[in-house]
Amino acid sequence: MKITERNSYIKQVENLIDKGEAIVLTGHRRAGKSCILASLAERWKNLGNIIFIDMEDPDHADLETYKELHDYVKSHFVVESKNFLLIDEVQEISQFEKALRYWIRQDNMTVVVTGSNAAMLSSEVATAFAGRYFDVHINSLNYEEFLQFNSLQDSDDSLTAYLRWGGLPFLAQIPMADTKVRTDYLGSIYDTIFVKDVITRRKVRNVTMMDNLARFVADNTGKIFSANSIAKYLKGKANAISANTVGDYMGAWCESYMIDKVKRYDIKGKLVFEQQEKYYFEDIGIRNYLCKDKRNIDIEKSLENIVYLKLKNRGFDVYVGQINGKEIDFVARRGTEMLYVQVSMTVTNEATYQREFGNLKLIRDNYPKYLVTLDPNATLVNDSGIIACTMRDFLLRQL
Repeated sequence: MKITERNSYIKQVENLIDKGEAIVLTGHRRAGKSCILASLAERWKNLGNIIFIDMEDPDHADLETYKELHDYVKSHFVVESKNFLLIDEVQEISQFEKALRYWIRQDNMTVVVTGSNAAMLSSEVATAFAGRYFDVHINSLNYEEFLQFNSLQDSDDSLTAYLRWGGLPFLAQIPMADTKVRTDYLGSIYDTIFVKDVITRRKVRNVTMMDNLARFVADNTGKIFSANSIAKYLKGKANAISANTVGDYMGAWCESYMIDKVKRYDIKGKLVFEQQEKYYFEDIGIRNYLCKDKRNIDIEKSLENIVYLKLKNRGFDVYVGQINGKEIDFVARRGTEMLYVQVSMTVTNEATYQREFGNLKLIRDNYPKYLVTLDPNATLVNDSGIIACTMRDFLLRQL
């Protein structure tokens, strides 16, 4: 199968070479970590000695312990050459970190690994590599990559397809018209994350409640709520659960990389709040799958979710903003850069126009401010310097 390179991630990884740290590719299942690793192996084959270990390949089934891994790498290591050790599904090797901590320290060695979410969560990676690693988080396809993978031109129809199916790379192998197979595939990914990365890992007993919680978040994407408010809602549906348990369960979903928690940020006080956050999905297709039995999948929630993913994909830390009691959909920070984004399906209604622009006008600094909408003619600059643009334009901007 032809591998389409995801150049932004390739560049991130290549910028981290020769820094004496492991490079760990993280992200939700089927986001493309293995293909990126294969792309790196292909790109680097003329730069030095490639030691590629795919733990799903039966040829490597005998690499069960860190000692066997160490001996294998040692036998393939070329002293007089630059060496690249690439391991896919590294968690299949017992105590792999004991071998890799040694090889990270060796001259002329670059170590890049991927692993399933159940064993490669951030806290566990930090422990395994004693802090000597860089985390490159792999998201599902952004809109520009979606067009490339599916050989599509930017258009309203293409945006509609992206909003419906999301960015799992393998979906490009399934015809757009084959909706049942596409839906079944999304369902299989959700089931795998649910069973392996959440239920099994956390040893959850109330399986139904955990599933209901994911579906509740899907139906309420982009709404501010707390563990207490969720617990009260579920109790009203005859599903008694404590706020502490809700917090634990939501933590499990976030650790699986399927759902992200976004904290609130006070723009005037420059404070981050630890309560009442929003949640967004790392792939809009999985979110839509969980809402598939609803009569109407709220398009505005999907629009907000893909703007969040765009900002995250561009390397921003993303927050939900508030100023003078008004909400700003996103405050995005990247180093010394900052920008603000409001998302609205349309601003042709005068009241909506005044609300969305009015909230942004409350912000008195000079950082960029965007109003993103589906309105086809939204390509203007407001008198306060607010940039109004179409969703397609925003998704293709470099930011």
